[in-house]
Amino acid sequence: MKLSNVLTLLGVACAQAEYAGDIVHYWVSASGSLANNTLIGGLQSPPPGWFEAVVQASMYAAALESKHEDLAFQQLAVSHAAHNSLTWIFHGTRNFANIFTFMQNATRDIGISESDKSYGKAAKIGQKAALKVTNARQDDRLNNFVNYIYGPMEPGVYQRTPGGLTAPDTPQARYLRTFGGLGDVTRFRAPAPPAVNSSGYEEILNYVKAKGEQNSTARTALETETAYFWRESSPIQWNRLAINVVGNKYSKDVVKSAKFFAQVNYALANAAIAGWDSKSFWDSWRPVTAIRRTDVWLPSGNNVSMPTWTPLLSPTPNHQEYTSTHACFGAAAAAVIKIWNNNQDTIDVM
Repeated sequence: MKLSNVLTLLGVACAQAEYAGDIVHYWVSASGSLANNTLIGGLQSPPPGWFEAVVQASMYAAALESKHEDLAFQQLAVSHAAHNSLTWIFHGTRNFANIFTFMQNATRDIGISESDKSYGKAAKIGQKAALKVTNARQDDRLNNFVNYIYGPMEPGVYQRTPGGLTAPDTPQARYLRTFGGLGDVTRFRAPAPPAVNSSGYEEILNYVKAKGEQNSTARTALETETAYFWRESSPIQWNRLAINVVGNKYSKDVVKSAKFFAQVNYALANAAIAGWDSKSFWDSWRPVTAIRRTDVWLPSGNNVSMPTWTPLLSPTPNHQEYTSTHACFGAAAAAVIKIWNNNQDTIDVM
């Protein structure tokens, strides 16, 4: 072979070096950082679950469409799908610059020149995939106005919390369209929460009062650290865990990696919708409301009132207490991850 031909082949190889890791992981992490950035302004629990599902659906669609191409091509296609779906979601926000940087870094590492015909072909596949998914999800009811009127100021009924907004977060979330054809989520509605006059309620409330107070001496350092750990957006945490469970197992199989994360995020989104249905239906008060209440309302006649009580994580989340959406998110994501982990509950971390 002539030296000129060898150099040409080497040039092509260097130009299309492909992304070294799992490109789906890259965009899952990028999406998570965008959500955490937005949390400063109060991005509520359902939207991170919903938007991650939209992004991963777009990437999976692009992966399927490009599966017969080489790895770098597939990586570029799903990157364009991720970029366009994220831009659609965060349109008009300050996240645009971050999305641009994520895309710029991804295309640089993938290594296909913009002057190469394959670049345009891959970009078109990704753009079409994102357009198809975002068009399908644009009437998800996330933007709909759903009124909320606080119930009577009776024990157990949700009320506005200190530092909270005039209404609970995203009351429309219970009506969002589910992913994967799940259908009506009311069939998953949680049973009624413990009644305020039931046996054991007072004991549980006093436990929360002692352990959860901002400057509690009853809480251990580990319990404090644990509380701060769970403060982060749950969908972001579970995506991070999913990345660590599969590692680089699917780094060379874009379709399988995209499918895995699409399923994880479909489950997370559906869990958010079902969890919000239960929250809205039971309309259960937060501990801060129960503890700050000034009258005697427990059947025992004991007064648990502490009008200045403040929780460690303050302000209290701006939505009903029951049921825990963190628990909903966790159970849903864990179920999917377990299936992909050979139905094993244990994970080898060595």
